[in-house]
Amino acid sequence: MAKAWGLVLLLALVSLHPFLPLVSSFSPDSPTDRRLLVLVDDFAIRSSHSLFFNSLRSRGFNLEFRLADDPKLALQRYGQYLYDGLVLFSPSAQ
Repeated sequence: MAKAWGLVLLLALVSLHPFLPLVSSFSPDSPTDRRLLVLVDDFAIRSSHSLFFNSLRSRGFNLEFRLADDPKLALQRYGQYLYDGLVLFSPSAQ
């Protein structure tokens, strides 16, 4: 059982590897660099990838989950960006 759990953890870390530069690119000194927009196809991803999202939250990031096909989705308002980063979990979005 422990060996299987270790394999699951290893696979999770390998699958999250492409997102590590995103997480480390934010300045720890600037609290405004903490707003992340998470685009998903289905809100079930929040629970299936909860370890990753909780890791981001524990580092001080504020996550906002939105559906990728939301017609009211905006990235900026009055010339100011609403988010400092973007996490995509929506492979079927066009």
